[in-house]
Amino acid sequence: MSDNLKGWFYILTTVFFFSTLEVVTKPYSGIFNPLQLTFLRFLFGGLILLIYIVTTGKLKNYKLTFKNLLIMGSIGSLNSLIAMSFLQLSVKFSNASTAAILISANPIFVVFLAWIFLKEEINFRKILSIIIGLVGIALIITSNTNGDTVIGLIFGSLSALSFGMYTVLVKKFVSKIPSNIFVTFSFLVSSIFFFIFLKILNIPTFNFEIEGFGVIWMLIYLSLGITGIAYITFFKAFQYLDASKGSFTFLLKPGIAMILSYIFYLMYPMLKRFLVLL
Repeated sequence: MSDNLKGWFYILTTVFFFSTLEVVTKPYSGIFNPLQLTFLRFLFGGLILLIYIVTTGKLKNYKLTFKNLLIMGSIGSLNSLIAMSFLQLSVKFSNASTAAILISANPIFVVFLAWIFLKEEINFRKILSIIIGLVGIALIITSNTNGDTVIGLIFGSLSALSFGMYTVLVKKFVSKIPSNIFVTFSFLVSSIFFFIFLKILNIPTFNFEIEGFGVIWMLIYLSLGITGIAYITFFKAFQYLDASKGSFTFLLKPGIAMILSYIFYLMYPMLKRFLVLL
C-alpha cells in the first residue's frame, strides 16, 4: 500500500469514529456535565493507551523529557480542554447533527493556519472550498432549526477553530514524537490540567449516576474507540498527508452523523442541511 493510500485509510477511519461522537453522547447529556464527560473520556482513553504502550514495549525506545511532556500536554489541552469541551457544550445546546457539521468546518481554519505555521500552499481550489464552507456555516446559523440555540452555534464554531489549530500543531510535532506516545501523554498530561480546571469551577469529576450498563458502554466506547483508536489513526494520517488535505476529509463527518441521527433519533434532516452537506 502506498503512503498516500495509508494516509487516506487512517484519516477515513478517524472520521468514522469521530462521526459517532455526538450521536453516542446526546442521550447522556442530562447525566454528565459536558466538561466532565470530556475530561473522563480523555483520562480513561489515555490510561488505556498507557497500558498498551507499556505492555507492548513501545515506550522503551523513547526517552521522555519534561519539555516534550509539556509540549504534548499543551497541545492535548488545546484539543481536550478547549476544542472538545466546546463541542460537548454545542451538543448540549443544539442538535447532534448541527454540532457535527460545525466541528467539521475546521478545514476552513486549517487552510489559513497551515499557511501561517507550516508554510503550506494555498491554491485556488482551497480558496474555493473555504468560500463554499463559509456558505454552509451561514446556512446553519440562519436555519432556525428546532433544538438549536445561538449559544450552541457559537460553541460549535469555537470548537472548529480550536480543533483546526490543534490539527496544525499535530502536523508540526508528530514527526518528532512517535504517534502512540504523543497521543497517550497528550491525553494524560492535559487531563491533569483539565482536572484542576474542573475543580476551580466546582464541576464534578468522577461523580455521576450510573443508569444501567448503557452509561458504562458509552464511556468504554468514548475512551477506547473515539478517544483511543481514532486519535492514533488521526496522528498516523498526518505522517503521510499535509494538514489541509487531511482535514478536508472531515467534511464527510456531518453526513455520517446526520444519517446516524436519523437512524437512532429519527431526526429528519431539513432541505438546508442537504445544501450544507453539498
